[in-house]
Amino acid sequence: MGTVLMITAISGCSTLEGGYENSLLSFTIPENWTVDNSNSSDSLASLKTWDNQWIYIQSSDVDPTEIIESYIQNYPVEYPRFQVISRDPVQVDGRECEKLVYKNTAQNDFLLLGPDYISSVIAFSKDNKTYIITSRETLPDNYYSRVEPAVNVVVKSLRIKNSFLN
Repeated sequence: MGTVLMITAISGCSTLEGGYENSLLSFTIPENWTVDNSNSSDSLASLKTWDNQWIYIQSSDVDPTEIIESYIQNYPVEYPRFQVISRDPVQVDGRECEKLVYKNTAQNDFLLLGPDYISSVIAFSKDNKTYIITSRETLPDNYYSRVEPAVNVVVKSLRIKNSFLN
């Protein structure tokens, strides 16, 4: 009995069974999640579930600390019930960074009667570039049972490839 390795090539990306790799990064695909290859966002990579839970990996020129602080300072303006749940140190690709978990209500919840939504953001730098991992807002039970474990899989396995364009 041999090992079967499945590879799907789409626009320069390869999806290994259980893993994803493109010219910039690689990571483990969490169980019950798929990589979205539709190129409909500005993400370096996007993951989704069948019921539209999302994780995005993006890049920026903004300092990682500035990104986290921007969420804390600016979100309360648009989301009156914004609240930081936790700020914890994590390691991504060998770099120390911070994971911000927060809750808020829907942006159009003017009466402040709607449910709370939970999301997270992680920002770190490598080769003078900032990388951001975010999760789309979701109800607390979905976040803690499905999204957070998937974010943790991505965080532990994400590798940014060396960039020679700096």
